[in-house]
Amino acid sequence: MLGFLKRRSARDELPEGTTCQWCRKVIPATTNEELYLAGAVLDPLAGWFCSTPCAQQYGVRFRVQPSRTPPGGSRRAR
Repeated sequence: MLGFLKRRSARDELPEGTTCQWCRKVIPATTNEELYLAGAVLDPLAGWFCSTPCAQQYGVRFRVQPSRTPPGGSRRAR
């Protein structure tokens, strides 16, 4: 057990940034502008994704409907 604690304490600090909600990859950005510039995709209900394929796979896995109500508004009736 002591060996584990020594190895754990010797590690560098965890990388700073935002974690992708699907693949758990660390996106090296913290503000919304930096995340958009890094190519991250925002889903208002789920959070940040590192790429569009991750966001799509998340939507398929959790059956997210593509015609959700946008944040701050409602869909028009047709």
